[in-house]
Amino acid sequence: MLKKFGIIAALCVFVAGCSSLKIAYGFAETVIRDRAETYLDISEQEGPALEAEISELVSWHRFEMLPKYAAFFESQAQLAEGAGWTRPQVEEAVRTFRALIKETSAGAAPYISRVLVNHTSEVKLNYIKYAMADVLSDRRERYDEPLEDQIDTSVEKAVSNYERFFGSLSNQQLAIVREHKTATYDPTGTWLNWREKRQDDLVQFLSTQPDVKAIEAYVTVALTAPEQIVGEAYRTRADRWWAWQTDLLFDILTTLDEAQRQTFADNLRGYAVDMVELADAS
Repeated sequence: MLKKFGIIAALCVFVAGCSSLKIAYGFAETVIRDRAETYLDISEQEGPALEAEISELVSWHRFEMLPKYAAFFESQAQLAEGAGWTRPQVEEAVRTFRALIKETSAGAAPYISRVLVNHTSEVKLNYIKYAMADVLSDRRERYDEPLEDQIDTSVEKAVSNYERFFGSLSNQQLAIVREHKTATYDPTGTWLNWREKRQDDLVQFLSTQPDVKAIEAYVTVALTAPEQIVGEAYRTRADRWWAWQTDLLFDILTTLDEAQRQTFADNLRGYAVDMVELADAS
């Protein structure tokens, strides 16, 4: 729940099926509110306070984070139009992007804490607990599907994400994606097991009725260093996952033709321009 609520504003920059980032970003507050209401028991009296925190969160992200994402996108657009990427440059790009996500998550912690402090009663915590269990149960259902279908879904998702930036992938590139996803797909649901541990720990923590500052400190750890909650195996697995994504990204980038590279540059620069305009808007 924390991850969904905490970094959704950052993820709004990657909106599928929307031609304008500015249009998509206009729905950010609605998206965050809907996510929050999935997990939190919000009374009519509590609604305005939640709306205020969400509005402030989106404003913070707009003014503080969008210019940083814009600069990152512009730097990658320049590489796309130049000589392309070396392996170290791809690795650096992934490290930079991970750092931006972590900064976004840490920056969201104060807003989340001011909401969660009103959800420490037994009734409120039971609502959170059962809501999280319900969502987790739905997500586990995908692991009941045949393994081939699970891999197909993973491949389709990756292809959709890449084509949003590069345009249509070639047969060679499609094969690269499938090869990577087949080799690295985890059918055990390990991520969900860790998510369940994090959720249980959150409920246990909130049951102690901590104050806002304590919640903020907890949320910051939960979003930026979850291995402190569920163990170092999480960090090892997360770093390995990012390494796999780096491998896949490098293999795709080095096979882009001239048209795909220009499409990538145009899309990145278009997003960057939208971000700057959003940040500068009054």
